Amino acid sequence: MVHVSLLSLFTRAAVAALIVAKPLACPAQSTQVSSRSAAPITLDAATRRDVVDTISAALRRNYVDADTGRLIADRLQSRRAAGAFDKITDPYRFAEVLSEELRAINGDRHLLVVYDAASQPGMRVGPEGIRMFGPPPGGSPPAGDRPGRRQPSPEMIAFAHREHFGLRRIDILPGNVGYLDIRGFMEGPETEEAVVSALKYLQFTDAIIFDLRRNGGGSPESVNLIISHFTGADTLPSLTVTNRSGGEKFTRYTLATVPGPRRPTVPLYVLTSGFTASAGEDFAFVLKNLGRATIVGAPSAGAGHNNAMINTGHGFATSISFTRVTDPKTGAEWERVGVQPNVVVDPAQALDAAHALALKTIADASTDDRWKRELTLTREVVEAQRAARPVPGDLLRAAPGRYEGGRSVAAQIGQLLYSRREGAPGDELVPLADGTFGVGAARFAFEREGGRVVRLRVTQPNGSSLTYARTTGGGR
Repeated sequence: MVHVSLLSLFTRAAVAALIVAKPLACPAQSTQVSSRSAAPITLDAATRRDVVDTISAALRRNYVDADTGRLIADRLQSRRAAGAFDKITDPYRFAEVLSEELRAINGDRHLLVVYDAASQPGMRVGPEGIRMFGPPPGGSPPAGDRPGRRQPSPEMIAFAHREHFGLRRIDILPGNVGYLDIRGFMEGPETEEAVVSALKYLQFTDAIIFDLRRNGGGSPESVNLIISHFTGADTLPSLTVTNRSGGEKFTRYTLATVPGPRRPTVPLYVLTSGFTASAGEDFAFVLKNLGRATIVGAPSAGAGHNNAMINTGHGFATSISFTRVTDPKTGAEWERVGVQPNVVVDPAQALDAAHALALKTIADASTDDRWKRELTLTREVVEAQRAARPVPGDLLRAAPGRYEGGRSVAAQIGQLLYSRREGAPGDELVPLADGTFGVGAARFAFEREGGRVVRLRVTQPNGSSLTYARTTGGGR
């Protein structure tokens, strides 16, 4: 598949690294980014006309749908003729306005214009149209034989290091549920090593949640690498890519061999939002279609084309969609419609929702009664976090203080925090429906005498229970 650059994440200084001789795909959430290391030009009428004419010709020749490409180009020309751009002399503003105009016909969020004062970013396109430097028809190339892979520039390498290759957070949630927050799918050997290290860290979890709620896109190659760790050794068709202008078509397959732990049966959950776009949607789309993941959250952005950065002159480069990406079995695509979740929830609550689903799935599959009980109790707390019950006001006043064994309870911004020993950080006591509180699988209850809190009862998952008398503090 064509390679990808994360324009939505690039710093301005990194845009100059987009001077390449092959197609790119950029995420739908891209914004105007450029290097201002050189003085920008002041636009005149001739320059504006030349840029518009060049973009229009590229749309007619290369846009994924020929009729729509002509419509977009015609609109751009009519807007220029009507004087819509006459007063724009700042090239950065011109790029933003052109981006808005390009999307006006069909809302294609891969259509984008960027300006770089110091360089001429983008590829030049010959009369044969945009060509894909990807796998040959019939499947992906073997590892180590990836045609057209570009060498990252020093700016791109520095950016990847600062962003930790798009891997923002990795964690083990209560109940042995893995969690990986991916903000963008980068590419290159170092990225592959980082991804494999993350998957190795999660290899003994009983379920994994991939958080793509803030993922604007990236490398389809990296998407396929991760997906392949969660399918079998037999390759599976995952996407079909059709390029109108280049006259090419191929099907992407999962990889027969992977560098990290292969886990074809571990339950997977993918969190999505309206920001999830492009390669982020690829990840969710393929795992859902393969029956390998439950998608939780809101419908994704609907940016389902691959695109190329084309040099449109005078320091401007234009991202133009040139391929249609579909499911090999059904022909379905996510362009404009997005990837639809299996479980629709507010993205802000998607993590708790997926965590609760994962805990139930793990518990249902377990034959260990003690572990099942602990998972069930933990799930109650996760669901209570979603419900966001308030702590009763009287307990916020009465419960804080010190208890036997160095234990303590503190009130903070409407919450009660429990510390097991002197100096230990506090854990939130989550209010449950029965009036008790939970931390993981443990349960906490405050006992009163004469209206005062005098004891704290702690019940463990195995049913054992101990009380701890208050030693200082407290009220009614």
